[in-house]
Amino acid sequence: MAQESTNQKLIVTHVVLAGLTPLIPIPFVDDLVKTYFERRLVRSLIAAHDQSLSDKDIKTLADDRGGCLLGCIGSVLLYPAKKIFRKIFFFLEWKRVVDIVSHLYYHGYLLDHALENRWVAPAGSRSALEVRDAVDAVLKQVNTSLIERAVWGTFNQSKAALKASARLLQRSLQRLRARPSEEQVAEVVEEVEQQEERELESVIVRLQQSIGGIPAEHFERVRMQLAAALNIDQRQS
Repeated sequence: MAQESTNQKLIVTHVVLAGLTPLIPIPFVDDLVKTYFERRLVRSLIAAHDQSLSDKDIKTLADDRGGCLLGCIGSVLLYPAKKIFRKIFFFLEWKRVVDIVSHLYYHGYLLDHALENRWVAPAGSRSALEVRDAVDAVLKQVNTSLIERAVWGTFNQSKAALKASARLLQRSLQRLRARPSEEQVAEVVEEVEQQEERELESVIVRLQQSIGGIPAEHFERVRMQLAAALNIDQRQS
């Protein structure tokens, strides 16, 4: 069985919600929604461990370092084609959904482990930037295939619920102007967030169960890789 985080449901809930964003065909807005859930995941983990970090540190730990520029431009250019060739692009977007969920799950899992062990300043001796660099280093090495299979299996059984939830978000976001601010997007998402979580409850539970079937040794290696990247002796942590 997998070595689950004590905040497993919190992590899985956020990664599923973030994973919906490729199914929201609104250029620029979909990336802002993803950022919202990434930051909320980090804030929720910090609160769960009764710690406090600055907004700057939260963004350091949460935000996608790849940036939006190329992705946003691509979304704008491809949007008309997606509407015409919806079935072709759906498979590509579904693959992106799985990639986002898999990547963000490990991201959340590793941050949760770092916070649990009080490695992140001010509670610990490593800065938010050092922890983020270490998390990214581990993510470049880790074999994500086990999580990806769990996500594929779960989501293939849950397409109707996921698409319905994505449509709910899309309808709410469509009332925004063409280039809304982060605050405007957050306000809209917060209005439907609880309903989204209720709609996706069965998906979240199923994904937790699938991840629970992954051998514990896999997660032990991931945790050891993070400690090594931070130059921390786990025997003393």
